[in-house]
Amino acid sequence: MEALRGVHALMAEYSAIHFDGPYLLASDLASDPRTVPPVPEMLNTGTVEVLASPSWIVAWHELARSGVTIAGPELSTLDIWTDEKALHEYTVDNLDTYWRRNAEGLTRATPADLPADERERDYLLSHCIVGSVRLHHLLVTGDMTAKSRAARWALTYYDNRWHRVLTEGLRLREGTGPSTYDDQTELLADTRDLLAYVVETGTGKPVTSRL
Repeated sequence: MEALRGVHALMAEYSAIHFDGPYLLASDLASDPRTVPPVPEMLNTGTVEVLASPSWIVAWHELARSGVTIAGPELSTLDIWTDEKALHEYTVDNLDTYWRRNAEGLTRATPADLPADERERDYLLSHCIVGSVRLHHLLVTGDMTAKSRAARWALTYYDNRWHRVLTEGLRLREGTGPSTYDDQTELLADTRDLLAYVVETGTGKPVTSRL
């Protein structure tokens, strides 16, 4: 663990990019990630833990579809496990668990519950808006994409009712342009309603209050 932290400390001296993820053998990629035993993983918090994560299903498909070789054998020469049905089911389950909890939590949230730090607040709101939409984009199109691209897709796919908050989510994520919201209460309400809509549409089940 200490050695891995040292490696990442050295990497940070050469690049501003934050690197995280599991340390695997190339042969692990040929297996269903749900069967791969726990391995050391650098988390985005800067800590290292020994984990086995269902989210690796996403990583395997990202590598197979659009991975970039930095060193070692070309990805095209590796056997990488994929299963479109498993990816779809994982995405629905993610909406039905992680994102449902967030949607239910927002049903009772007020602006006072948001982080006092502006950057943290902007990240939280944009995460709820464009992060959830990215999953819906995959369910509708079958394609994996970035959060900003998913939000732009949603602006062409969703009803006009959601365009204002989608545009705000893009603005918060990319840090460009003025906000069309003067009232944090209104923005929080629109974020709440959009997230509930995405969860309900993606899972076929309504969001209820956690009161």
